[in-house]
Amino acid sequence: MAAKTISPEEVKRLKGLGFLNNKNTDNFSARVITVNGRVTSDTLRVLADAADAYGDGHVVFTTRLTAEVTGIPYENIDAFTAKIGEAGMEPGGTGPKVRPVVSCKGTTCQYGLLDTYEISERIHERFYKGWHGITLPHKFKIAVGGCPNNCVKPTLNDIGIMGWKGGCKVYIGGRWGKQHSIGQPLSKIFDTGEELMTLIEKALLFYKENGLPGERFALTIQRIGFEEVEKQLLSDEILERKKAILS
Repeated sequence: MAAKTISPEEVKRLKGLGFLNNKNTDNFSARVITVNGRVTSDTLRVLADAADAYGDGHVVFTTRLTAEVTGIPYENIDAFTAKIGEAGMEPGGTGPKVRPVVSCKGTTCQYGLLDTYEISERIHERFYKGWHGITLPHKFKIAVGGCPNNCVKPTLNDIGIMGWKGGCKVYIGGRWGKQHSIGQPLSKIFDTGEELMTLIEKALLFYKENGLPGERFALTIQRIGFEEVEKQLLSDEILERKKAILS
């Protein structure tokens, strides 16, 4: 159900800013971005204060490790945004764009083979923030898992990074939901530095160039064929078209 008195156009606009309408009310849930699910105690205090002052006093956490403050009246949205901004937080994470990165605690976990926090922070800066103004055919989710235990389900993301001996495996074309697909691994092990970042960029450029409107990356891969997609991702040819693809 939609809001009682707020126009559908305004509800849609606010969703694009990270405020999701609470059904059959004029209240909203603010989706507050975390870089990778790791926040400081000071940040949590500000978030709790904002929930008490401008929402219904509740904070819930999504499967992608963002925080949602529920029950924010329409007229409190601007004040809530300003309050969390004091701690460097912002709402968002919706729309046909690169979504906030999710990672496991592989940096501190005894099984972790990667510094998952460091890697996910680089991905967040370069692609969530760096590509924030770029519209894709659909949403695009990235996950960083520290080992083959697959706790954070990298195989169910558009791009999934999994810690592996000597580097990381990269899976493409995963997704969950009513229609789900298990990502397929590319045929080489990647280092976790610039080689990985360049691969992600090539995947996004490929999706931007070849994906149909409303088509998830998994379906783009199925339509074109995994072997052809992998061939292009392992080549640097698409980087030569970067400016044209993004223009």
